[in-house]
Order: sequence, then structure tokens, then C-alpha cells
Amino acid sequence: MALLSGLLHDVSRQLRAAAHAEVNLVPLPESERDVLRFVGRHPGVSVSTVARELRMRSSNVSAAVRSLVARDLMTRDADPSDRRIARLTLTDQAYRNLERLQQAWSAHLDAALSRVEPGYREHLESAVPALRALVRVLRDP
Repeated sequence: MALLSGLLHDVSRQLRAAAHAEVNLVPLPESERDVLRFVGRHPGVSVSTVARELRMRSSNVSAAVRSLVARDLMTRDADPSDRRIARLTLTDQAYRNLERLQQAWSAHLDAALSRVEPGYREHLESAVPALRALVRVLRDP
């Protein structure tokens, strides 16, 4: 399984690097990237929920949020029912950047898959449900 984990990391890294270069975005640190993606999937989430779900320290999430707010990629607003809680949402610019990156990732992955040995694409596509299950188990052990 060490081989699989290394390969998954390598695939992710190659796609990220190619996409960022193509869409001309400054790459974010890993922690900010993780927080940005999570908040994009869960708008209105709190810092403590992000920390718990990503298994990060609240102080690290708060630092990532401060940086993302300063870059105009995220907003941090007080919860109307409990002003002690901040609710996080992405800005329109962040959503546009994520969409551009997703399109670039897909294009690079499609191009790469067109160059691998015949049949490998189908094998990889058939692994998607298993990979989703793996992500769920890793997220909630």
C-alpha cells in the first residue's frame, strides 16, 4: 500500500503543478488549499468544524483563513444567531479560480490518460467508486 499512497500523491502533485502553471495562479500553501476546498464544498461552515473535519489545529485553520481573507478568496462573517462564531464562505473570485483549476486538472488528466496503454483509462475510471469509499473511510475512521 505504500506504493499506492506514493502514486496517489504523485498524481495529485503533477496535476496541481500543471494546472496552476496553466491558469497562472499563485499556488497556495497546502493548508490554505485544503481549507479553501473544504469551505467551497461547505459554505457557511465554522472554523472549528473545518479544523475537526480536516484534522487540523484550530490555530492553523485560523491562520489559513486570515491569509485567504487577505487574498480576497474567503469571507469571514459573524453568525447572526451567535456572534462569537465566524461563518466562512468563498468569494466569487475563489469560485472562479477553483473552476479554472478544475477544468485544467480535468484537461491534463484526460490528456495524460489518452497517452497511457489501452485499457488503463477504463481501469482507472472503474476505480472511482473505490477511491470515493477510501476517502470516506479516511475522513471518518
